Amino acid sequence: MGYTREIYEKALKQKLDTVKSKENIYRTALENLRLENEEFRNIETALNRAGSSVALAAISGDMKTFEQLKDFCIKQNARKKEILDSAKIKKPETICKKCEDSGFYGGKFCDCVIEIAKKLAFSEMSNSIPLSNCRFDTFDLSFYSDKAGEDGSVPRKRAESILNLSKRFVENFSPETRSLLFMGGAGLGKTHLSLAIVSEISAKGYGVVYGSAQNLFSLAEKQHFSYSGDTSAEDSLLGCDLLVIDDLGTEFYSSYSASLFYNIVNSRILNGKPTIINTNLSFDELEKRYTPRITSRFIGHYDMKKFIGEDIRQQKLIKDM
Repeated sequence: MGYTREIYEKALKQKLDTVKSKENIYRTALENLRLENEEFRNIETALNRAGSSVALAAISGDMKTFEQLKDFCIKQNARKKEILDSAKIKKPETICKKCEDSGFYGGKFCDCVIEIAKKLAFSEMSNSIPLSNCRFDTFDLSFYSDKAGEDGSVPRKRAESILNLSKRFVENFSPETRSLLFMGGAGLGKTHLSLAIVSEISAKGYGVVYGSAQNLFSLAEKQHFSYSGDTSAEDSLLGCDLLVIDDLGTEFYSSYSASLFYNIVNSRILNGKPTIINTNLSFDELEKRYTPRITSRFIGHYDMKKFIGEDIRQQKLIKDM
């Protein structure tokens, strides 16, 4: 993945700050122990003196003294460890064995830094997710009619079925999870349920990218035609654990956006990366705008659900008047 220098520098700083923070906690704990425990201080002093004496004994060939001092150091270090264990003070383990926590390996950024850069890119792509009130428990089924329409469909039963599907999506989330295509008019709950899923999946520690088709595609296009060499937007769209594209069909249509969208859908299917797509377009309109190449993949790899009913935003507005 190719990210901007700025993202890599942020990732390296985050990596080194984490290492430094762990070391500072350890040093502070040691200093407090020295102040509070006289035996520990005496052991450290004795070991420091013995270290010089061991070196001199080894150089002079005084093996008897050398062995005595060696035995003394072993016993003192054992007692020191007992005190440290009792105080629950443990030296920080190396987080990345590959780079020894330097952040670099073979003259390049280590994989541990690249992984942080990936998460930062995901975060920057989704820095405006409105998660405040969009949860499963705030998805109000009372706004959906319990009366069957002309085709026999009951809006409330349909909404309840999609709600349960969304909950299962979260519970069973994995690379094998089928993607979701939410269709239906404006204000019927597509975005609400998508954001509820985003909140739950993010809380599980997965990398999630959410945004409107217009914002996501335009950012990727802007980077694609810039001279910076930055591909972080497109990399994030292809590589995140879960991608949520809201308001598909409202984006400015171009040859690049069409090609990008096909690549997103196809690549994520091939790489086992679940996607959620929300759109006000009907299936026929999707096929006309994006060609059967796209819709055929929806049929084979997506659970397609259509929301029906009356605009909830309008219902709330009338209710509050």
